[in-house]
Amino acid sequence: MTLQESVRLARQTDPQFLSAQAIYVASLERSKQVFGALLPQLSASINKGANQRNYETKKATSDSADDSYSSNSRQLNLTQHVWHSASRVAVNQANAAAAQAAFQLALAEQDLRLRLAIAWFDVMHAQDVNAFSLQQTNANKNQWEQARRAAGNGLVSIPVLEEARTKYDQAVADQSSAENELRSKLAALEQITGWLPSSPPMAFSTDYPAPDPRSQSLEQWLEKADLNHPAILAASNGLEAANEEVNKQSAGHEPTLEATASYARNAQNVGSFPGQNGYLIRQWTIGLQLTIPLYSGGTQKAKVGEAEALRDKAMHDVEAARRNTKLSLKQAWFAWHAGFARQTAALQSHKFTTLALQAARKGKTSGVKTELDVLQAQQQLSNALKDLQKSRYDMITNYLKLKSTQGELTDTDLTALEPWFIPN
Repeated sequence: MTLQESVRLARQTDPQFLSAQAIYVASLERSKQVFGALLPQLSASINKGANQRNYETKKATSDSADDSYSSNSRQLNLTQHVWHSASRVAVNQANAAAAQAAFQLALAEQDLRLRLAIAWFDVMHAQDVNAFSLQQTNANKNQWEQARRAAGNGLVSIPVLEEARTKYDQAVADQSSAENELRSKLAALEQITGWLPSSPPMAFSTDYPAPDPRSQSLEQWLEKADLNHPAILAASNGLEAANEEVNKQSAGHEPTLEATASYARNAQNVGSFPGQNGYLIRQWTIGLQLTIPLYSGGTQKAKVGEAEALRDKAMHDVEAARRNTKLSLKQAWFAWHAGFARQTAALQSHKFTTLALQAARKGKTSGVKTELDVLQAQQQLSNALKDLQKSRYDMITNYLKLKSTQGELTDTDLTALEPWFIPN
């Protein structure tokens, strides 16, 4: 599975992202519902009945009769708001809620890309650690076997032999732990993509030039994040929706005015009393309906109080979003600098251990160094390479975190890394 494929799979299967998508679609439909309430409301009803009637005359000699007849009615009603403040405010509220959901979806996209990148590089680091642990195991096994042969010839003591065996056993345990950690990181990646790759990703080229965020100062990053971070924008629109909720509930104290019109047609085969003829009635009605709320037991006042409290909560949510964004950005900024320092040290360590391995190999050829010296130099080089790669992974993910705080992390930022993956 390539990184590009993982991006596509994550968009199609990640539950968190798909949930945010569904919420956004629902908010759009809710806006349509609220706007539709302002438009004319037209309804029709049709009634048809079969009636059975029994009657008796009240006289000295009573007569009784049964009567069967049919009746039907049709009615058309039209209602249009003329003055209804709550409905008009509800439209503004629904639009703010839809904008909030749009920014929440944008935040979910940023979070999806960032979670995927972190999970991907976590797998790569676990893969590096696993490879290093395997080398450690093989090296310690060779050292133990050499110690066994030397002990058989009486060249080393029993404590030295046991020490070599202890190091080998510890290396086997570390390798097992590294393998389990790799499986765990692959499972975390599967949680996002919905599919477990058949093999870990390829290695990452040591020639990759890690991006440098210092083209902008920390203050510039913070200022841009305050304006563009989806979490802050979503919270701000949530505050706007909460303000409109206060206005909507306050409008519940106001009168409402509606224009109404109706047409009704009623027909019956016989009259309402025995012996009467049937009838057909057509009726047209047009008018205005004014509703004035007088007293609701304090219910409306309590609704206003609830809306005001929720508005206060929305204000605190905006401030919390700003502070969290500021914290996340500073953590990523300083972590990038720490990663840069680690990379500088790791590059020097890699250079030194490379030279040390070359010297050990030359020394072995000339008889100055032993096989053990070469093995130890190889282990040091592998460890230096592992640390170098880890510093690069951290620098990449922290730079992506910085971009996500600006709302600018795109799929292209991830897929652009694809050419730097090379065979192990």
